[in-house]
Amino acid sequence: MSENRSVLVLDDEVVVRESLADFFEDRGWRVWQAASAEAALDLLASEPPGGVLVDIRLPGMRGDAFIREAHRLHPALAFVIVTGSPELCRGGAGKTYVQDLPATFPRIFEKPITDLAELERTLAQHILARQEGSPP
Repeated sequence: MSENRSVLVLDDEVVVRESLADFFEDRGWRVWQAASAEAALDLLASEPPGGVLVDIRLPGMRGDAFIREAHRLHPALAFVIVTGSPELCRGGAGKTYVQDLPATFPRIFEKPITDLAELERTLAQHILARQEGSPP
């Protein structure tokens, strides 16, 4: 399967993580799941996907620290933030901070996600752009 159609879903909320994974699997994507940033880094060591859906507020290592470390190890990875933190979605310093993370798509998706097809399109386009060396 194409690396363009592979994703790691990093979210500590089981229902959210499994729901996103099920959606992407149903759409023909190869999917990995992780409940923590540390587990996600372990998964990336064996077979990095094209992109990662990242929750920011995680137990242990936060999502922003994960993005920095994963980008250092795998510079071609594409990151899309999916969060339930309104302050990260609706403007202000928090939104600017996460948008400045490396290889992260500028749009932040707020949970609950009402348009999964839009999330899929965004992720697919961002993966392609990263593999071609284009900025997000």
